[in-house]
Amino acid sequence: MCIKVSKQLSISSWNVNGLFKRISGNRVCKLDDANICHIMTADIIGLSETHIPANEILNYDGYKCFVNCRSSDSNKVRGGLATFFKKEILSGVKLMDKTMDDIMWFKLDKTFFSFDRNVFLCFLYIPPSNSSYTLRTNFDKQIFEKLEADIAKYSILGDVILMGDLNAHINCKELDFITNEVDDSLDNFLPTNYVADSVCKFRNTQVHQKTNNYGKLILDLCTESQLRILNGRTLGDSKGKITFYNHNGVSIDDYCLCSSEFLPNIVNFSVGQFEPTISDHCPISK
Repeated sequence: MCIKVSKQLSISSWNVNGLFKRISGNRVCKLDDANICHIMTADIIGLSETHIPANEILNYDGYKCFVNCRSSDSNKVRGGLATFFKKEILSGVKLMDKTMDDIMWFKLDKTFFSFDRNVFLCFLYIPPSNSSYTLRTNFDKQIFEKLEADIAKYSILGDVILMGDLNAHINCKELDFITNEVDDSLDNFLPTNYVADSVCKFRNTQVHQKTNNYGKLILDLCTESQLRILNGRTLGDSKGKITFYNHNGVSIDDYCLCSSEFLPNIVNFSVGQFEPTISDHCPISK
């Protein structure tokens, strides 16, 4: 997926399902594949499920890479993030936090990028709730608790953008905002300074999916922190394109969320072409 932020900045995210693959017995980096070149042009690129060890050095011409790799006691490494920034924008970027596996926070300086407020950009990967890693470590509970705390902290300091494979299924009829309709039952739960959305459009999706537990938690984060889902309601993805394909079917697992006050800065959001030789996920961009 890719989002275009004003005319100055483009950001992409992709679950690459392993950054290396075997071809005729040789270990080949997918960054060298012609099918990935179109995504490796954005100003900022967040790759998830890289499956690389902490000592792996990633180089891509014109970019600086930041990694957050899972520690592993076996030869098989799972998860992992690699975030690439064009070298000409590095002076406007600061790594804020990578203390937990599969989540990284960066600050985009408001002066450098001509934003009204600083922007705190998070790339993350939330493994499936039934994965052995999640079941063994209770990682889902940990990452949602951290997300809630981090979003609360950074929302005070600026605007927030989240991008990645959340493994969340969200029915398009489920709201990620509080309507302007009077509902006295909410009075005891909303902060006194909460402003209800008046222009937020409903979302569309190409596939019907029931909201799973992760989806409910994401919706809770949205309503509590005034974050909005870009999928299915933004220029470039008005239909809510599918982001994940496998033998069990298709779904929308990869999302971009941003602060509601930052929405006027979003020029475009798109879900890229499915490239089965690279991944079972589509790239998303803004």
